[in-house]
Amino acid sequence: NQHISGRAAVIGSALDQEQFDFKKLEKHKGGLLGQKKLQTYGSGDLWKSMKFDFYVTSSDSHLQEVNATGYSEQNIVYTTAKNVSKYPGKFYLVPHIGRLDELAMAVYLAAFDGHNEVFLFGYNNDTHDIAGRITWKEHVNSVFAAYSTTQFTLVGTETNMPDMWKNNRNVSCQNFRQLLLTVTCNSLF
Repeated sequence: NQHISGRAAVIGSALDQEQFDFKKLEKHKGGLLGQKKLQTYGSGDLWKSMKFDFYVTSSDSHLQEVNATGYSEQNIVYTTAKNVSKYPGKFYLVPHIGRLDELAMAVYLAAFDGHNEVFLFGYNNDTHDIAGRITWKEHVNSVFAAYSTTQFTLVGTETNMPDMWKNNRNVSCQNFRQLLLTVTCNSLF
């Protein structure tokens, strides 16, 4: 994992794609010498529409599709120990992880990889976990608490963000306009 900016974007869902096309992050250059480059992390079925630097899933059906299409030959795909054993040599093991929901695993990987700033897209009260579990918000919150020196920025409508997340000192909110003005420095386009 070579990163020079210490910044990552984690896309949890395509809910806000009408307000901000997260696929633009795939070709994000990061400005002069890549100083503002965002490495991308994703989960769920978003791999079908975007090439992520790092994709994570625990779903066997997603892994079957990923394997059949050859996505894992061009991209790094993380999964659980059970799935790594099932598909030897195809996927990577999520390091040092307990039982976390898939949406939280993507956030965890970005923080674990040492990024100082992590921007979360498609993470809000309307996001639904693939497995339909309600606990994913608590799992994401536990990542925020565990990585207290990492700055997490929730991108979207602040009133639609879980209050428990906003109560963390290392979590802030930005709308899409603020993101374009402060984060990208016109380097997205």
